[in-house]
Amino acid sequence: MAEFAVKGNNARIKNLFEKAGRGEALTIGFLGGSITMGCNATTEDKRYVNRIFAHLKDMFPKSEMTLVNGGIGATTSQFGAARLYDDVLRFDPDIVFVEFSVNDDNNEKHFQETYECCLRKILTYKTEPACMVINNLFYDTGFNAQEIHNEAAAYYGVPAVSVRDYDWPRLQSGELKRDDLTADGLHPNDKGMEIIAMLVNDALDAINEEPADEPFEYPKKPLTKARYDNAKRFDNRNSSPEINGFEKDTEPQRDITDVFKNGWLSAKSGAAFKTEVETSIICVQWRRTIKRPAPIAICIIDGDEKNATTLDANFEEDWGDLICLTKVFEADKASKHTVEIRVTDQPDDNVPFYLVSIITA
Repeated sequence: MAEFAVKGNNARIKNLFEKAGRGEALTIGFLGGSITMGCNATTEDKRYVNRIFAHLKDMFPKSEMTLVNGGIGATTSQFGAARLYDDVLRFDPDIVFVEFSVNDDNNEKHFQETYECCLRKILTYKTEPACMVINNLFYDTGFNAQEIHNEAAAYYGVPAVSVRDYDWPRLQSGELKRDDLTADGLHPNDKGMEIIAMLVNDALDAINEEPADEPFEYPKKPLTKARYDNAKRFDNRNSSPEINGFEKDTEPQRDITDVFKNGWLSAKSGAAFKTEVETSIICVQWRRTIKRPAPIAICIIDGDEKNATTLDANFEEDWGDLICLTKVFEADKASKHTVEIRVTDQPDDNVPFYLVSIITA
């Protein structure tokens, strides 16, 4: 029996099923973090993404289906809103599953804004795709961001399936064992992936058996300020900043998970990057690295060095380098601003400072 954290409106998913039943080709999209990427699954077919895709193919064998996996590890819906078109929407998906509930912080309300904008971009895209929200969890605490995520999902009539609501009571009662589902408390193993897929597939089966709802009336006003509706990402492929001591990274990118590509790098103290943007929010995307000592840079907005933001590339974890997204400016209205990145401390020439992109909203 399927259990929904948000029942939502089934009209778009029912339309997807009608198309599949007629044998039309479909594109199945996913947007999320490392769990969507498939971290800790032993093989691709064991990932929850592939299990859901296989289930849809079994449901509708006449339909030729294409899988688009937009999962990138250690990323939030803030980055998701900026990369959604390039990584998922440009493939004209018929449905998009969204998973950021362990990447976003429930205590930071701006993630409701960035998450809402992901949903808005999906629902208003030209192919009118269906959408479903997936709420994963931290297995040791039960924590996730589903409270703010599902409020946005309900506002737009998007069904939500909560892995937390299924796993956490069973973990507390002892029916499920933590080590049977995950090795690190965050990334599900094959069994954990199986449960995610089971819950989503049960929800899809339930929708398939029920009558179609009337199409959902899109809200005229957003739930939040929705400033990430127009989020843009600027890297060395679409922008030409002033650079002194920085170099363009021209090494080819393997795929979307090869995140430290298409940016600028510098191994020189005093190196400067400068550009102008017209926006209300400015974010810097940069690398923190386990290779220490690492460089330190500052971000200066509109020449205000007294209030510069420090970008310390020394990463104290040991699991790998982090693609870090730091908000350095915020206002309600868009206006022109200068953004300068300056390397202030370069202790090791072999560990460059890597600026991945500038994101505006």
